[in-house]
Amino acid sequence: MTGYGAKRAVDVVALGCVYGGLAYATLVFGRHTGVVVVWPATAIAIGVLIVWGRLRPWPEVAAIGLANAAAHYALDGELALSAVLGVANALTVLTTCLGLAWTEVGTGAPSTVRKVVRLFLVAAAAPIPGALIGGAATASVQVAADPFHATVAWWLVEAVNFILLVPPFLFWRIRRERLAARSGGWETRRNDTRRRRLRRLELGAACLALAVAGVLVPITGTLALIELSATVLLWFALRFGVFATALTTSIFAICVTGAAFFGFWPDTTDQNRASVLLPLQAMLALTTVPALLVAVIMSERRRELAALDRDARRLSFALEGANDGLWDWHVPTGEGFFSPRACRMFGYEPDEFNGTSAWDALVHPEDLAKARAAFDAHAEGRTAFYEAEMRCRHKNGDWVWVLDRGKIVERDEQGYAVRAVGTLTDISQRKNLEQALEHLATHDPLTGLANRGVFERGLLRAAARLDRMGGRIAVVLIDLDHFKQVNDTFGHAAGDALLQETAIRLRTAARADDLVARLGGDEFAIIASGQTAAEFDSLAERLCAVLAEPVFGGGFEVTPSVSIGVAVAGVGAQVDDDLVVRADRALYTAKNAGRGTWRFFGGAGRVA
Repeated sequence: MTGYGAKRAVDVVALGCVYGGLAYATLVFGRHTGVVVVWPATAIAIGVLIVWGRLRPWPEVAAIGLANAAAHYALDGELALSAVLGVANALTVLTTCLGLAWTEVGTGAPSTVRKVVRLFLVAAAAPIPGALIGGAATASVQVAADPFHATVAWWLVEAVNFILLVPPFLFWRIRRERLAARSGGWETRRNDTRRRRLRRLELGAACLALAVAGVLVPITGTLALIELSATVLLWFALRFGVFATALTTSIFAICVTGAAFFGFWPDTTDQNRASVLLPLQAMLALTTVPALLVAVIMSERRRELAALDRDARRLSFALEGANDGLWDWHVPTGEGFFSPRACRMFGYEPDEFNGTSAWDALVHPEDLAKARAAFDAHAEGRTAFYEAEMRCRHKNGDWVWVLDRGKIVERDEQGYAVRAVGTLTDISQRKNLEQALEHLATHDPLTGLANRGVFERGLLRAAARLDRMGGRIAVVLIDLDHFKQVNDTFGHAAGDALLQETAIRLRTAARADDLVARLGGDEFAIIASGQTAAEFDSLAERLCAVLAEPVFGGGFEVTPSVSIGVAVAGVGAQVDDDLVVRADRALYTAKNAGRGTWRFFGGAGRVA
């Protein structure tokens, strides 16, 4: 036999012995006092099985049936009757446990209103098969007994005792599993200890109030005062949870039943004790129903609030981790809410940020129109959500790039937007990286000038501008004379310094509308526009003079010279790579002329 099998066998034997002893004591006591309407053994056995988690308890049911039959046989000596009564009690336990398993009431899932309703339905329906057998058997040995009334009495006793005694076992198991799943640090445990102390004080006050409500009935002799106890039980339901309410209700019912049994209840005598106890227990069971329902409703509400709080914390942590801020905009009124993180994204504290009006003032004018257009497209249903990238003014005066995302979550009957919510993400770092990558892809890394790709695209734009506006376009090619000697004499660092200084001087000498580029090595180019050839002649002369000035660096001094070739195109001329080829030919003409000078393709001042 395995360890689990051995343990279960011990549990079955222990349950049978305890159940048999309790059943025997109840029978002896009931027959001695003439009271047969108190039968807690079955309800307690069911409660134990719930705590053990055995809702298909075939061995336990067999043990309970044998123990019950043995208790009856020890008193009456009637084997057949004892066996039938044992079967009836075992059948009640079996149908109840199967009903709890089938309705999932006996599982460790959180308490719900549906679970409590199913609990009472099981309490009402499960004892019926056993009551039919037990009631018929009881009526058969009592000549004057009515089988119908005997069956109803059997059923009512089992149902009432189930409602009064089983809920504490059920909700204790649920509470135990929930506490086992909970974990927390020292700070959490310390806070829980403080809360438990306050809860114990309030629980003590509630128990005292319930005791006073129960004592008032026998003292005053007014049964109507029992309703005070229902009010106090609602206090338990509202404040202390399902388990505390169920346990308190059971204890209160046991105390009241005991008071009535021993004659401390109004209008209770030895002759009518049996007729008083069953209605009293039924009334207590009905008092249990609203208290448990309210307790479960409050438990569900607390779980929902806790879930909302957890979700809010998770969202807050996620947004903090993602560096996002929240906004909430009431579209008709223009009132807006911005989370503290959203406000601090722009250098403001929450009390300094004045909602939507402040937002409109922050957004860059060039981006505001695009953002409004994107939101209008979403509001009209043309996009699934709103998204826009924009620049916003930081409190210190800098521009902060943000990604604004949102969605309309509420519309009116006409379909117009009422409420929109969204997030703000600081994308300044990403934008800076994009700009750096874009600059790297379009500019020479050493000099910072435009590279060959930008130069070629600039040539196409210049051609389009020439066709549209007229005038003339010139390609100016600049080549450093004897650049290799600089590298060989002073090193590559000196050569790099000379290239960087040449780039600076080219940008200074060129006009604002001119495109300056480095084509590679020591070759530079300018795309210039003008109205007369004399403008380009003046530009070439200025470049030669500026670029011939000495360049000083760490441990070297270079007096450079440049050769320049210029090709000019007018309206109607072809502006393409041929223009560059012609400028290159002019450049070699300048080199052959002795360097340090410039030449135009086809002669000075002539249009190609």
